[in-house]
Amino acid sequence: MAYIYKKRDPKKKRQAVILFFVLIMAGVIIISVSAGFFGSDYVVRKSLEDPDVVMHVAVSGGDVIITIYEGRKVEDLRMICLEIEGVSLPSEHSIHPAPLNGAGVVVFSGVCDGVTGTRTVGIRGVFADGSTMILKRLTIKFT
Repeated sequence: MAYIYKKRDPKKKRQAVILFFVLIMAGVIIISVSAGFFGSDYVVRKSLEDPDVVMHVAVSGGDVIITIYEGRKVEDLRMICLEIEGVSLPSEHSIHPAPLNGAGVVVFSGVCDGVTGTRTVGIRGVFADGSTMILKRLTIKFT
């Protein structure tokens, strides 16, 4: 049996390599565009979703005042915990029960006395099912 040697044309080989890379680039572009579309859809849905608890935090003198307005889980909120970076608060000052109807004002009295500088303040919520969640985290400059 005789083998017939076929001479390969370098032009066809070059076209095959170029076609291979073009197909790979097209696949990468299609995957990137679809991932960007689904990622942006997720971000838009999350931003339009109701937050669990809407609140406002204010500092007045040595007190931290938390005003709770509304949210999906505001009726299930049982306790509010205050955490200040670098400050060790006793539990009687850092934990307060949530307002009865969910919305209302919680005052942490005297927790800012002696605190200076820029600190991160975290508000943690304890819910009826026992779960905890950071409701708000912000940076406040104490003087």
